[in-house]
Amino acid sequence: GHQSIHTVSVQERRSYTMEKVEQFVKSVDEFLAKYPSVTQFEQFKKLEEKTGYSKVYFFLGSIVVLFLAIWLIGGFKLITDLLGFVYPAYMSFQSMEASKGGVSEGATQWLTYWVVFSFITVLESVIPSLGRWIPMYYYNKAFLIVWLYHPQSSGAEIVYNQVVRKHILPHMETTKAKKSE
Repeated sequence: GHQSIHTVSVQERRSYTMEKVEQFVKSVDEFLAKYPSVTQFEQFKKLEEKTGYSKVYFFLGSIVVLFLAIWLIGGFKLITDLLGFVYPAYMSFQSMEASKGGVSEGATQWLTYWVVFSFITVLESVIPSLGRWIPMYYYNKAFLIVWLYHPQSSGAEIVYNQVVRKHILPHMETTKAKKSE
């Protein structure tokens, strides 16, 4: 009697886990269909038809292989640099295209991001040992980069207003005053 309760519990956990995996596969599948040119949807669909395995597995496998290749070539520095560049560059281009003739709110967010990201990049060039001084530097940098550009945090705006603007703007105002004299 006692063992059957435990067996049902294990079966329920397996069923729950498989349900979660299926939901995840379905959401990745929807993502692939939503961005067919970026995700090479048709190529993965052909693989799915040939093998009988979901295109999601091939897509995720490709992401892992790409990640490992990038890591082997340039380590975590290259990964964080790409994390800080690829998506923000894409979103910057989109906001520029959306705001022909004016500056959209998105363009302001991305300009702010690039100012802060450039500041971090220059700081790394000036202090190359930063990665050795700060524990888990590239993990922290990756987290910071995503925080800077994630729409829910708008971290770039916070850093710009609290740090960059406070320390740089006063110098710019002094330069303007000298030029107008």
